[in-house]
Amino acid sequence: MVKRRKQEDIAGVLEFEGRTSEDPEIVAWLAEHKARKGGKIRVSQGGTGVRVMFSEEADDITSWKARAEQAARGKKLPTS
Repeated sequence: MVKRRKQEDIAGVLEFEGRTSEDPEIVAWLAEHKARKGGKIRVSQGGTGVRVMFSEEADDITSWKARAEQAARGKKLPTS
């Protein structure tokens, strides 16, 4: 028997620290992305949080980075 490995081109990987794939914000981002682009995105559990892998067809990685930075800024606690 011959094992075949499917190889995909990966445009990028983002890991969202402290989040899971069931996080409501991540689920909403995935739904919005699928509605707009219809691209293929893989989601898995990484070392520190949820890991999102983008294929070349779904290279909307810049908007995901911006969203993650904005969400992180909104969740930071003010220092005194």
